[in-house]
Amino acid sequence: MSVLVVGASGAVGGLVVAGLLERGEQVRATSRDPRRLALPPHVGTFTADLDDPASFGPALEGVERVFLYADLHDPEALVAQLARAGVRHVVLLSSSAVTEPGAEEDYNGSRFLRVERAIDAAGLDRTFLRPGGFAGNAARWSWGVRADSAVPLPYPEAVQAPVHEADIADVAVLALTGDTLVGAAPVLTGPERLTLREQVATIGDVIGRPVTVVEQTEAESAALLGRHVPQVWVRQIITGWREAVGTTPTISDAYPRLTGRPARTFRTWVEDHAALFR
Repeated sequence: MSVLVVGASGAVGGLVVAGLLERGEQVRATSRDPRRLALPPHVGTFTADLDDPASFGPALEGVERVFLYADLHDPEALVAQLARAGVRHVVLLSSSAVTEPGAEEDYNGSRFLRVERAIDAAGLDRTFLRPGGFAGNAARWSWGVRADSAVPLPYPEAVQAPVHEADIADVAVLALTGDTLVGAAPVLTGPERLTLREQVATIGDVIGRPVTVVEQTEAESAALLGRHVPQVWVRQIITGWREAVGTTPTISDAYPRLTGRPARTFRTWVEDHAALFR
């Protein structure tokens, strides 16, 4: 039986494919545009669109396990398609936002909750991966670092515990290659608390030149972010930063407990992606 990785061109999905191949699994991969996939020839690649569940038909033939992103407008329809195809176990890239108070009313929390509930309602075996903020969100700063050795921010003292996408992928591979995580919903974080200012300083340290923070108002930050991300995400990002000032995020032990290895640090993420900032 094959494992299907949905969104294999994504940062996490691509690493999930690589991890499965290292374990000798039969892997299939989907993308809206498979030309974006640089995969070995023995990996079956399929065109499929999350907004068109029927498009997954060929990709699901003989598939027992699926790695799924939660970016779905109609999760019930896609989950029904998975169930009809005989999928037994879904590993969903969800979010720790579903565990926060008020998740039902929160844009981010509510959309992930809807997908989780659709999977539960379908009666499929499932593993919900619930990462916090990605270390990869720092990639948004790359243009400022390269051009001006500066990062504009409205709340540089916001505190996070950024998680490396490779840690998420490792747990996904563990879930997709056995039954030990069926029914589990691990929250995944990085191993340390860092302010945004400390993250910027880490980037400078890794690339070998100082990188400064330029403090902004919310309005200035919204105007800048709006050039690159949809407005609904602009509000989410800025609100998240504002509400994280002075907080003490919980550090999850899920990754070391499940894998037997320490979680990757933010510095490791920067070292792995230093070319973005040089």
